[in-house]
Amino acid sequence: MDNYLEKIEKYLKALSSSERIDIVKEIKSAMLELQNTGLTTEQIIERLGNPKELAKAYLGDAISKNSKFSWRKLAAVFAFCSSFAGAIGMFVLPIISTLSIALMISGVITPIGGIIKFVGHLMGYDITGITIQIGAFTPSPMQFLPTSIVIGVLLFLLGKVLWRLTIKYIHAISQKKKTL
Repeated sequence: MDNYLEKIEKYLKALSSSERIDIVKEIKSAMLELQNTGLTTEQIIERLGNPKELAKAYLGDAISKNSKFSWRKLAAVFAFCSSFAGAIGMFVLPIISTLSIALMISGVITPIGGIIKFVGHLMGYDITGITIQIGAFTPSPMQFLPTSIVIGVLLFLLGKVLWRLTIKYIHAISQKKKTL
C-alpha cells in the first residue's frame, strides 16, 4: 500500500504539499476502509487501478476547481500535460495555456503603450516605436489611447477565455473519476 501511495504522491508533485498530503490521506483512508471490509491489498490496488490514472483524476480535479489564473496552477497544467494528457494534450494544453498568458499580459501592456504615446504627443514628442496598425488604419495620436484601451481589453478577455478553455480541457481529460 505504501508503495502505491508513494507513486500517487510522486505524480502529484505539481500540487502544493498540503493538497498532496490531503489527497494521499484521502486515498489511504479509503484503502483502510476497503481493507476493513476484508479485501486484500492486491484487491484494493486492483480496484483503485493504475496510480498514474488515479493521480491524473485528482490533479485534473485540483486544477479545474476554479478557473482563476495563478503561476502555481500554470505549473500544474504543464505537469498535467507532460504526465497525463497524451500526445495531443502535450501540444494543445501548453499552446493554449501559454497563449492565454501572453494575451492577458499583452492586454495590460497595450493600454500602457497607449498612455505613453498619448502623453508623449501632449508633450510634443512623437514616439515612433509605439504604433498600432490594423490593415490600412493607423490611429492618429488622439485616437491612439482609446484604440489601445479597446485592443487591450479585447486581448485580455481573449486570454481569459483561453485560460478557461485550458481548465475545461483538463477537466474533460481527467473525467476518469476516483472510484473509491
